[in-house]
Amino acid sequence: MEHRRIIKQGPVVLATHEDGSMDPVGPKSQGLFLADTRFLSTFKLRLNDCDLVLLGSSEEILFQASFLHTNSNLAEIPERGIGVLQSNTIEESTVKVSVTLANWALKPVNFCFSVELDADFFDSFEARGVKRLRRGELIPAKVGDDSIELQYIGLDRVKRTTAIKLTPAMDRFENRRAFFDVSLLENERKSIVIEFKLLVDAPEGTSRDPEPDVARNPKPHWFDDATKLSVDNRQVQAILNRSVDDLEVLLTQYHDLWMPAAGLPRFAVPFGRDSMYTGLMTLMWRPQLSRDVLRFLAKTQGKQENAFNYEQPGKIMHEMHTGELARLGEIPFGLFYGSVDSTPLFLVLGAEYLRWTGDLDLYHELESNFDAAWRWIEKYGNISGRGYIEYAAHTPPKVASAALTVGLFNQGWKDSSTAVMYHSGQMVTDHPIALSEVQGELYRAYVLWSQVLGALPSTEGMAERSAELYRKSEQLRERFEREFWMEDRGFYAMALDGKGRQVDSLTSNPGHCLWSRLVCQERAELMAKTLLGANMFTEWGVRTMSSDEPSYNPFSYHDGSVWPFENAVFASGFKKYGMVQEMQTVFDAMVDASRYFEYQRWPEVYCGVSKQVGGVLARQPDASRPQAWSAASVFLLLQTLLGIAPRPFSKQVDITPTLPTCIDELRADGIDIVGSKLSLRLVRDGRSILLEVVDNPNDLDVLIHPATKHAGQLSTPLGPATSGQ
Repeated sequence: MEHRRIIKQGPVVLATHEDGSMDPVGPKSQGLFLADTRFLSTFKLRLNDCDLVLLGSSEEILFQASFLHTNSNLAEIPERGIGVLQSNTIEESTVKVSVTLANWALKPVNFCFSVELDADFFDSFEARGVKRLRRGELIPAKVGDDSIELQYIGLDRVKRTTAIKLTPAMDRFENRRAFFDVSLLENERKSIVIEFKLLVDAPEGTSRDPEPDVARNPKPHWFDDATKLSVDNRQVQAILNRSVDDLEVLLTQYHDLWMPAAGLPRFAVPFGRDSMYTGLMTLMWRPQLSRDVLRFLAKTQGKQENAFNYEQPGKIMHEMHTGELARLGEIPFGLFYGSVDSTPLFLVLGAEYLRWTGDLDLYHELESNFDAAWRWIEKYGNISGRGYIEYAAHTPPKVASAALTVGLFNQGWKDSSTAVMYHSGQMVTDHPIALSEVQGELYRAYVLWSQVLGALPSTEGMAERSAELYRKSEQLRERFEREFWMEDRGFYAMALDGKGRQVDSLTSNPGHCLWSRLVCQERAELMAKTLLGANMFTEWGVRTMSSDEPSYNPFSYHDGSVWPFENAVFASGFKKYGMVQEMQTVFDAMVDASRYFEYQRWPEVYCGVSKQVGGVLARQPDASRPQAWSAASVFLLLQTLLGIAPRPFSKQVDITPTLPTCIDELRADGIDIVGSKLSLRLVRDGRSILLEVVDNPNDLDVLIHPATKHAGQLSTPLGPATSGQ
């Protein structure tokens, strides 16, 4: 498997083989990176010119990876006579590799220990396969007794340096290898420490903004004041603990704002869609994350029309890179706007954040950005005039490596070239394409902003705009039901193609419309039966594509695999329609899946082979881990169990509590909601679920509702909640 040991702090990422080595011709994106540049591409330890034998490794501790090696059978040293304990750590932008050599051979030993070191200073896209016609200048290594300096001057005129300090001093340096002559008495230990400082020097007049900060603080000031969540199920608690750690690792500071990197090691940069899903999923845990995401995306919002990078006024970016290729314009991904859903998601997150916090200051700060996003939807998103948000790629579908230089052919969250397929097995190339889940996001934006604007003080003058958005939501609902529903399949189309024809493959995309509440109750229940049927459900989650489709491949990225974030969205959607049993089915499947992964950490995506066929669960080989919206998924699941939803600009909080069978108690202390710190406890009492309001310092009006589909959602309240239901 690739990228087996990955650690990160701020913009520094260290990705190695499972044994701690790095090989530039090996797995993609392996090496020591600062932002988008690889400052170390080769690293390997040897003893008497022989490879070490790996006994085990771990990245469980934040910012640290540990490796335990020994030796093979050598002429003067018995097999397993030497222990080599390697620890990689990142702290304040300095990467330190500490190697302890322990003599357990029961006699004095002498040996030569070597460390191979080199840097190609590849841009992250080069590391992923992009070939360049010209590169900058690699400077010959400068070597001292205890130091090595590797340098590269890019075509962007930026000098990048890997400064290496060795303690103790090495005995010699030959062929990119530092050699140490080691003598150890019986049971004696000696240490070698290798420190890497990554330096960037741009000449005057060369802008490097935006550039991530190499912060002394590895996390934002608000991180430790997040909601304290606990459950009585050890496995779920382990998932939760790992997810908190992973979010801490993924956060990167850009001046005064913190953004979650999308995923490691290939996507250690801000992504619009990923960061907004992460914000939406963690509102109950810490809404300040959403605040930073909104402000960052507002700063990078599109300002002009630019076909090269898909920029348009008001459009929200897809991803941002700061490496040499991006700065030179050799790739369109410096600030790349090729996603169709980032802009409606910006509006959804903005409204949800305002609903959760009542933060009028941020509303006024970003009001012009929200208005620009609405204008983009009307002017640019509705390409064909059919009333949907659509995308049209400038280029025909390409293989993955070509897409790195020309952009993305498919621009929804399933953005691989074969992600949008007809039931016939043919690729959809007729653009513009209207994806089902994107229309759900637009509908949710309409409804939420109608509610938010309608709840603003009358002095804001938004009553008419609130009514207009509500009318548009109803028009979109009617049009969607009429044009996307496939009567013969009892499900919604994945998309409409450029001629308005249904993309009739059975996929997970329409399931997102449960979360957005775009579909009617009757059809929502039919959708649930399909999503949880044998062709879509793997016992470990819902597949991205039905196994009956000609294009199905359980090992693919988007055509039969399982995505944890998507399943958390489905669980939330089922609960919104009162389908508690269906929600529990997905919850249990995700908890079961976590058992197959290190540290109970859900990867970005895993294979869609069922238990009956494969018997074992495996992550997709290229999957990021950790990955932001996978780490955030558990917070959405726990928020779904509480069913907590504040009403905009009021003190009313609605709760529809439930618990899955694997949890008997859920506690949430210090929920930052509408200016208060609410603490709640759910506990099972026989066949009943009791809700205790542990702390309510601002006397919020907490209203309890039944969670079943027969009672409806947010309708007639049962009365203020004080001690239970």
